[in-house]
Amino acid sequence: MSSLVPSFTYEGAKVTVGETVQSSSVNTNDFTSPLTYTVEAENKSTKKYVVKFTDNGISALYINTTGNAQVTSKDIYVSGTLKTVSNFKDITYEGKTEVKGRGNSTWSMPKKPYRIKLDKKASLLGMPESKNWVLLANYADKTLIRNELAFILSRNMNRSFTVKSRYVEFYLNGQYLGSYQLTEQVKEGKGLVDIEEQAKGTIALPDLSGGYLIEQDLFATGEPVYFKTAKNMPFVIKYPDEDEINQQQKDYIKSHFQKLEDALYASNFTDPVNGYRKYFDVNSYVDYYIINEVIGNPDAFRSTYMFKKRNDDKIYVGPVWDFDKAANNDNRLGDQVNGLMYNSAFEPKIWFKRLMEDPAFRQRIKSRWNELKPAILALPNAIDPLEKKLAVSQVRNFTRWDILKKQSYLELVVNGSYQGEITYLRRFLTNHINWLDAKFNSSEYQ
Repeated sequence: MSSLVPSFTYEGAKVTVGETVQSSSVNTNDFTSPLTYTVEAENKSTKKYVVKFTDNGISALYINTTGNAQVTSKDIYVSGTLKTVSNFKDITYEGKTEVKGRGNSTWSMPKKPYRIKLDKKASLLGMPESKNWVLLANYADKTLIRNELAFILSRNMNRSFTVKSRYVEFYLNGQYLGSYQLTEQVKEGKGLVDIEEQAKGTIALPDLSGGYLIEQDLFATGEPVYFKTAKNMPFVIKYPDEDEINQQQKDYIKSHFQKLEDALYASNFTDPVNGYRKYFDVNSYVDYYIINEVIGNPDAFRSTYMFKKRNDDKIYVGPVWDFDKAANNDNRLGDQVNGLMYNSAFEPKIWFKRLMEDPAFRQRIKSRWNELKPAILALPNAIDPLEKKLAVSQVRNFTRWDILKKQSYLELVVNGSYQGEITYLRRFLTNHINWLDAKFNSSEYQ
């Protein structure tokens, strides 16, 4: 709050703070204490306005770039400083950082998401130490909570790694950009995707066997290090890092994924020993699938994280990520209250369709659903606490981004208010979960 650049309109000759003439979106001021703005009319009469900030329970995150440089690229980092402030005035972190854009369709939106790389590992707002962080804008999600609901469900299912996050009020070079979600980056490491790190230059087994972090990604060809299988399934190699991975590592993981695909499409693919189970961890994929069906995620199959451990032939699926267009929030799918993402979500999903041809896989979905049913049925109850947490923050966000009464992206329904969006989400989850319960307990999943 010590260096903000306010935007305002007024009628009169000039606006001053003390003796300094103010211009909207130009002057920087300190708002840690109440600040008096004076508006002077043409006839020299004046009126004073006191601006006072109050704590809304959400921490603030400030990034100031070197020379106020604009952040316009997803490829080039801009240097600067980062500060987090809690309880309105307590600085909880301050240090050097780099920032760049991120996302596919989300980067084209007015409220943009960002990648953050600190100069050294640090804990931000109570989350585990890391250099790498993500700022989710949630522009397409007018509830601002769809991603967090998916993370909550994943944690309640005791998944091995679920992204941790905090809501923040984000300021870039003094400009308020809205209510954002600061999250851990999906990355290898202790407390993250816990796979073995490979020494630089690894070219031989057993070290060559892992770990690897992979993303099944529809947009893989736009990434630095990617491969495709014989059936044209696209994958990005996220770890080892693009500037360290060698050809032997690329060849190994591509070959291993091809072995998985070959086993999946073999005549004996359902064999519990020599079929796809030799290369696929079924339990992790079933959990991943259930989360994406519950939230109704259209991107469930075109953006999927996977990983491989050292000396373990199996590919594990997760963590979950990217739910801003979920829960009946994408008009390209139509109403999905009584629908399966297995049928309606975006391609590529040929691997999953093949898995669903195995009766044992369908049976595992049913049994796991019933094991998890208490946690799933309770998910709508998580909405109220999140709504209360964001009660003030969402008002500021939608003052900055006046989109509640208009279509901002591809929403199926424009509800006209934040409360309307919350009600719409709650109704979808409640009705969709009930429909899924009947579906997964039907004869199709025997």
